[in-house]
Amino acid sequence: MTFTATFSNALSGLSASTLRAELLSFNIANAQTANFARREIAFVPVTPGGVRATGITRIDAGRAEQQLLSANNNAAGSSVRADALNAINEGFGTPEDPNGLYASFVRFDQALNDLRLTPESGASQTALLRASRDVAETFVQLDTEAQALRLEADRTIGRTVDRINDALVALRDLNAEARRPRGVSIETVAERQRALVLEIADQIDISVDGNFGEALTIRTNGGFQLVGEEAAVLSFTPTGSIASNLTYAAGDLSGIFVNGREITPGLAQGLGDGALAAQFAIRDALVPEYTNRLNAAARDLVERTSVFSTSPALGGLFVLDTGVTGDASRIRVNASVDPAQGGELFRLRDGVGATVPGPEGGDGLLGVLRTAIDAPRAVPAATQNASSYSYLDLLGAVSTGLGTSALRGNGVRDASAQRAETLDTEVNRRVSVDTDRELQDLLLVEQAFAANARVIQVADDMLRQLLEF
Repeated sequence: MTFTATFSNALSGLSASTLRAELLSFNIANAQTANFARREIAFVPVTPGGVRATGITRIDAGRAEQQLLSANNNAAGSSVRADALNAINEGFGTPEDPNGLYASFVRFDQALNDLRLTPESGASQTALLRASRDVAETFVQLDTEAQALRLEADRTIGRTVDRINDALVALRDLNAEARRPRGVSIETVAERQRALVLEIADQIDISVDGNFGEALTIRTNGGFQLVGEEAAVLSFTPTGSIASNLTYAAGDLSGIFVNGREITPGLAQGLGDGALAAQFAIRDALVPEYTNRLNAAARDLVERTSVFSTSPALGGLFVLDTGVTGDASRIRVNASVDPAQGGELFRLRDGVGATVPGPEGGDGLLGVLRTAIDAPRAVPAATQNASSYSYLDLLGAVSTGLGTSALRGNGVRDASAQRAETLDTEVNRRVSVDTDRELQDLLLVEQAFAANARVIQVADDMLRQLLEF
């Protein structure tokens, strides 16, 4: 081997060892950094001797990466849905919840029984009036809380769309950075891309073409391109207020658009799963379904208590105010039995429309009211089944149904989270930094550096001796 080849070989070895040491140190320093994948450097032989670095490669998890994006998407969507179902269930309340609708009607039921025992008692009449108000106010409160859930979902959609647009612009800029020649340099374009892609994938079901560190193309599951050389623009118009009669189907609430084309979840080419689709589900499906059940229960109560009247035109013990919103938001105690509204307490015993108190000790229409409340009736719009229930049992059936839905939602959330965690562990296993291995390689690099330095020193000494003769 000539001196030229010897020096070339040794110098390239020193250069390669320096690059490898820098890269291994970079890997070790980022071992605990989120989204980081280890780097490897590639070399090719050169003439007259030695090697040359051709590039730095980021280890890729392959198909498991796309599976992780999908799993995270499902986990995020199921978590949002589960939280909403739990909120609905907790709002309605279990039979044991003293603030729930069931417990409120139990107090009404007991007050009705007490008044039947002492129908002439002013205190018992007042207690029934108070319990009746409580039932009506609880219905209104539940509807108010339900619409608040819808409004928050609508606002969350707006905030999420803004964050996604920012992420798409950032990805577009990273794509431009990835297209620029970098040579043998250590950069973090891939990590920044992956962090943004993970953020978007939680919200929208997406597919990614290309490897992190390269220019990426991102599309929705419906085929709409979100990022390539340019970034798409998502648009959504949040509402300022919401009520049960306002719906997306009627055009009252905004859908979501990309570059002017609608991709609202539920459309043929709309968004699939994910947290964003789950927020639309809360606003347009889950909560409206719940309020429909509340409305049916309120309407059934009004119909049952209509027997407590001398004339249908006067209404029963409970009535519905005029308006276009749901029945649960409009249910009230009939003003004719409420002294605060110009009514008379004795009508709680003798019925709406009674002009004078009935016989002392008589129970008036209380027995008729009791029979109507206890009569089995099928209200599938409230219970979601064809069985017949007394009114108290109807509320119990609604509570059971809401609880079952919440439990089912929690089960789906937990299973989705477990799958996402498993895939995340697998991806990390494939790409994460093994510090023990990196340190071992660093020791080998140190030895290689020393060996190449020694070769140069020996060759230099030999050359000096030759030149001295």
